[in-house]
Amino acid sequence: MIYVLDRKTWHFDPTWSMPENPFQYVDLEYFITKFLFINEPTTVNVVNEDNRVSLEFIDELLTNNPDIKVFACNLDAFVDKKSLLLYDEEICKKYPHVFFIFFYHELDFTLLLNSKVQQLKNVAYVLNSFSTSDMPSLTNKMFPYYIINSYLQKNYNLLFKIYQSQHSLRKCKKYNFLNGIHKPHRYAAYQLIKKHDLLDEGFFSYLDYPYFLEHEEHRRETAQWLNISLEEFENELKTMKIPYLLETYEPTPQPGLFVTPFLIPPMYSWQSYISITSETNYIENSNIVSLSEKSFKAFAGFNIPLIYGQPNIVDYLRELGFDMFDDLFDNTPTNNKADTLAKLDKNLQVIKNMSLEELHNFYVNNYGRIKHNFYHLTKRMKNSHFDTIKQSYERLQHT
Repeated sequence: MIYVLDRKTWHFDPTWSMPENPFQYVDLEYFITKFLFINEPTTVNVVNEDNRVSLEFIDELLTNNPDIKVFACNLDAFVDKKSLLLYDEEICKKYPHVFFIFFYHELDFTLLLNSKVQQLKNVAYVLNSFSTSDMPSLTNKMFPYYIINSYLQKNYNLLFKIYQSQHSLRKCKKYNFLNGIHKPHRYAAYQLIKKHDLLDEGFFSYLDYPYFLEHEEHRRETAQWLNISLEEFENELKTMKIPYLLETYEPTPQPGLFVTPFLIPPMYSWQSYISITSETNYIENSNIVSLSEKSFKAFAGFNIPLIYGQPNIVDYLRELGFDMFDDLFDNTPTNNKADTLAKLDKNLQVIKNMSLEELHNFYVNNYGRIKHNFYHLTKRMKNSHFDTIKQSYERLQHT
């Protein structure tokens, strides 16, 4: 039997209500039964804020149900998730025949660093993102759920067919650049896009713009990153053009209102040629590669990739086998803000200088490379994520 203990899931479906917990997106039952092909009866227990379970709940559940072969749970289903990792090791050793799949979100990553449970053979982790320098020994046991979820979408094959059939049609915009949570380096990118008069030549969003109006710490942080005074930055905000893609004056807009966490909405990706991506954080350290789902969106959306914000992330993706279009953009690593922004400025100038017709011709002539990135991503998702988890489960069943 498969037992799924979940808190809240969110599918790419605009008719669904917003989740209480915006960090958990994977449909655990769908993930296990449809993609790991574990053909067992399934029990799903979805909890909310009022009925989260205690740590002792697992022990009692597994004791009373010896037929459970897979136990998948979302960390947020527990009342005391900080104690859960201490409990994990004990419980996973106690039930060695059970295959445990733990789902964590990025805010709990430090908890996982302090746990020894990941050394056990009957445990796998699915989480948002991690720095390869932080946990090199665990990469074969940790799987990125944002990327996995793009592969779980029920309309995945339909999207692929649409991209395939429409790639030679002329698109209406040069790029898409969808931004969610406010970060200073994203606002700096907005400044450069505005400088090149590119706002109307692409699909651009800045979800957290309204936060600037109410929270001084956001404004102060950004002003400091830009090396200007708070007064100068506040004067800039008065003339900031809210991108038409995201017209909202709500002081706390819902996360994900316009920016889906795992795929660029198809109405934007298949109507534009380039996907400009701002990684989650700007890190002035070439020894760290911090990956999230964002760097893979261009590949899944059949766009030309332009990634901004991380020193060595393009080199890392290239080493993984992705085509980063070095013949179009300057992808040399940079280790300071000034050089990073100068490189983005240079690459935006490339986009500005190309007419829509020139960009269309480049896209069509290089479509084989774009298709390669899509196939390479899906192959890695299958081989590196699904097959690895499945094989771990199958080995456990034969011991």
